[in-house]
Amino acid sequence: MELLNDWFTDSPDKVLNKLYADNLPWMEQYVLQNSGSGTDAQDLFQEAITAAWVNLHTGRFSGSREQFNAYLRQIAKHKWLNELRTRSRKKTTVTDQLPEQEAPLLHLAENENTEQATLLRQSFQELGDKCRTILGLYYYRKKSLNEIALELNNTENSIKTIKYRCMMQLRQLFLEKSRQHGGL
Repeated sequence: MELLNDWFTDSPDKVLNKLYADNLPWMEQYVLQNSGSGTDAQDLFQEAITAAWVNLHTGRFSGSREQFNAYLRQIAKHKWLNELRTRSRKKTTVTDQLPEQEAPLLHLAENENTEQATLLRQSFQELGDKCRTILGLYYYRKKSLNEIALELNNTENSIKTIKYRCMMQLRQLFLEKSRQHGGL
């Protein structure tokens, strides 16, 4: 077993090339088998090697080269699992944008001719153009936030924030109209 201390005498390029040769194929296979791409694997490898390299040079890791390879792979696994969790949350956030309290309001307006539905339609018409456009695209045309962002030349996060504010504004308008009409 070669000690890592020997690495400090080798050139960093030589050591990093060896680490790439020993670990990148494994990381590519791991990421590809776990919902990722080749680009994801390369990005992951860069992040993992940076973290491991810093830990090596600050003394937070000591051991053999073989142990360092295992350590590097553990860092990569943890980073990849964190990435998958982040992606999962993003997908959930994007596809699950309709809070439970909003759903009845919108379905009421779509499917009924009751006084509440009329008040909701009136409230919707009082919203600004941007709000009507975004809410209309999202709830009535069933477009995703990403599709709306592309169509309106904006970011998905901005559309998400605007949509939320518009729904709060719509809810406020609807509640005010409901109170004026006897607290429906």
